[in-house]
Amino acid sequence: MAGSTDGSAAPPAAPAARALSGVRLATLALLTTALIGVWQAWGLERWAIDGPGPGLWPMVVASVCVALSLVVLLWPGRESATEAGDTDPLDAAEAGRTRSTFGLYCLALVVLALGSAFAGFVLTAFAVSILLVRFAEGRSWRSALTYGLAASVIGLVCFAWWLRVDLPTGPIERAFLSLVR
Repeated sequence: MAGSTDGSAAPPAAPAARALSGVRLATLALLTTALIGVWQAWGLERWAIDGPGPGLWPMVVASVCVALSLVVLLWPGRESATEAGDTDPLDAAEAGRTRSTFGLYCLALVVLALGSAFAGFVLTAFAVSILLVRFAEGRSWRSALTYGLAASVIGLVCFAWWLRVDLPTGPIERAFLSLVR
């Protein structure tokens, strides 16, 4: 029959990302920020005779961000596509959860900045880990407490003791470092 379909036609393909869509604008912002980071890290010493210098980590992170932003800029994928390839729009409840999670991550940055200044590394790492794991990611209290404890202890041992990085100090860091140094 002319004009009838048998259901075997392929579904229409999702549109490619427009030239200045939100994905491309965000990627351009990341690329600009990463290039500024590379420029600023370029003047710092990346390696010294006694090991890594203060510019090594910023240069690595900024370079990875430049590379990833170039990949996304050149191949942005389909607009509205998710990790599983689903192109259905988000429902209102999912969009609300996404905004709430984003807000919790922003709050974690504030806690990280203020906590580092006043409470030291261990308490701040513990609090930020619990905030993110329990509330932003919705894991159990047991998982959040375990992850928070592990992150703060591993960070303290690896950075403060082994690598001798000057972490923000609080009473826990001072007590630990008096035992191991």
